[in-house]
Amino acid sequence: MTLMEGDYSLSTGTTGRFAKEQADRLLGRLAVQVARTIKSHSAAEVHDLRVAIRRFSNLLVLLKPCFSVKESRKIRRKLKKIMAQAGTVRDHDIALRLVAKLVPSTSNAMASQFRTERKESAETLAVSLKRWLRRNSSAKWREALEVEVAANDFCADAIGVTGRRMLPRMAKEYFRCGKDATHDKARPEELHRFRISSKNFRYTLDLLAPLYGASVNALLQQLKEVQTLLGDVNDCATAQRMVSRHGGGRDILAELKKRQRKKTERFREHWRSAFTSEAVVRRWIENLRDVGGQVRAPRKPPARSVPLAFDAWRSISA
Repeated sequence: MTLMEGDYSLSTGTTGRFAKEQADRLLGRLAVQVARTIKSHSAAEVHDLRVAIRRFSNLLVLLKPCFSVKESRKIRRKLKKIMAQAGTVRDHDIALRLVAKLVPSTSNAMASQFRTERKESAETLAVSLKRWLRRNSSAKWREALEVEVAANDFCADAIGVTGRRMLPRMAKEYFRCGKDATHDKARPEELHRFRISSKNFRYTLDLLAPLYGASVNALLQQLKEVQTLLGDVNDCATAQRMVSRHGGGRDILAELKKRQRKKTERFREHWRSAFTSEAVVRRWIENLRDVGGQVRAPRKPPARSVPLAFDAWRSISA
């Protein structure tokens, strides 16, 4: 969802204020989703929990100069543990769906085993989430992120200036990585890393979308399409790992590999048709430089003004 609600003093408000307000909002959403996931361990709720964690973690990485380094690191470390537990549940959901869809006649025993393990994993996740609530983690984290850090130019700058500096550079790096991930000899690991980068680039653009208004919606939709295609590829890889771990038959693995090849080729065709044109890349960069026509960033900003290297996103759990 594009974040249009609220008054964030867009373009002219400071980056520090924006960071604090967004941290409060995203932490609130995370707390709500934790409660929902405790109540229902369904695939949809677990998925939404993972998204809430990613969005909050992405903010802490993206605008890290605005938060206490020590407290931010502690929070991300705890979120990583919950994310891993939720990921185990999610892996079972993926395996159950694909195995039943591809080879239903031979998957009954394996599906039963997956369901048993999935239930156990969901219960483990629920224990961690209840502990998180019992410790009043939401309030403690909110307080920790309010700790004042040493004044710096990054936090003092208008958020419009920060967005204008960061997003065009990220877009350039994103397209470069996309080109690397779509060549014919790209390894599955490269596609996986690019999938994570696609998610976090989308979350970043979504976070800063209020700076641009409705003009950014088309860009977000394009990122969502790429993310969906890469997700289909990753689901096949996840199901293969699960099936192999449980001694699955060759027929199941063969079907999963066949599906993965088709999904990979579909992604490559989509990327090459939609994103390889220099005109497309140039249009993206130009759009992201235009923060509502309200703000102009310095021509040569100091290096510290862009604290996030593209690879730093990979530290956020998949």
